[in-house]
Amino acid sequence: MAKKPQKPANMSFDLVQFINKNEQSFHEVLDLIPIPLFAKDIQGKYLTCNKAYEEVSGKSREEMIGKTVYDLWPKSQADLFFLKDKELFDAAGQQIYEADITASFGKKCIVQFHKVTFSNETGETIGLLGAIFNITERKILEEKLRFLGNHDPLTELPNRRSLINDFVYESKRASRYNRKMALYYMDINRFKKVNDDLGHDVGDALLQFISEKMKHLLRENETIYRVGGDEFCILVPEFGHKEQLKTLAERVISSISSINHFGGMEINIGCSIGIAIFPENGKTLSDLTSSADKAMYIIKKTHNSNFCFVE
Repeated sequence: MAKKPQKPANMSFDLVQFINKNEQSFHEVLDLIPIPLFAKDIQGKYLTCNKAYEEVSGKSREEMIGKTVYDLWPKSQADLFFLKDKELFDAAGQQIYEADITASFGKKCIVQFHKVTFSNETGETIGLLGAIFNITERKILEEKLRFLGNHDPLTELPNRRSLINDFVYESKRASRYNRKMALYYMDINRFKKVNDDLGHDVGDALLQFISEKMKHLLRENETIYRVGGDEFCILVPEFGHKEQLKTLAERVISSISSINHFGGMEINIGCSIGIAIFPENGKTLSDLTSSADKAMYIIKKTHNSNFCFVE
């Protein structure tokens, strides 16, 4: 039978007593360690810290000794530190967790805490020793990679992958609450002419401009996605009647058609929109986008800028 993993033991080492007996030599050694280190007693008061911790916190060792987190940090951060310390003292052993401590240190700072309790000669927990590892750059990189994976790099709009993920979530909600959902498929009219006549740099800048206009035009629960060169989708996860969808389509068309000058040059663009409704026009994203795309191309061939619902 496999043994159950054992909880890490409380460190049997009276750090308080050791510091009192060897304060100068202890701090000399502690300051050689490049990792920020600190120690607290069972009341949560700082016993000491090293030079690396002083540099991170912006506070000297003398300022910290005898103080609690509430004496030193903003309340929102102090509450977190206090709660995590209490959890550790209640279950003596080791603790590892990540925290955004930007509010405490005045600049973007995400760290990983490694802490362990220590006890006196009788085995009673009397404090903790902690180390801080700065993982800010790693976290920022992870956030950037997540953003790039789900957003179009040119317009910074959500991309097709985001649309897929959002549709899965919203379609389940729509089915659960017996609601209808709408998907718009939109194409910019005469965008190719802008690229051909004025160059791709102007075309790219125009797509960015249009994207910003659309983000401010839509309501909070409506999202626009860039799914191709000059093709966009809008997801409306809930609506009351078709008139609401019609009003949105007219606003989008009017907004884009009103762009007559760009970059000091005259342009003539518009947009065509096909609108599919879940679940009557399809229950999958593939079915809805295909139907809305076909409706959009029909209207694009017969009108300057307009919209139509999937029949």
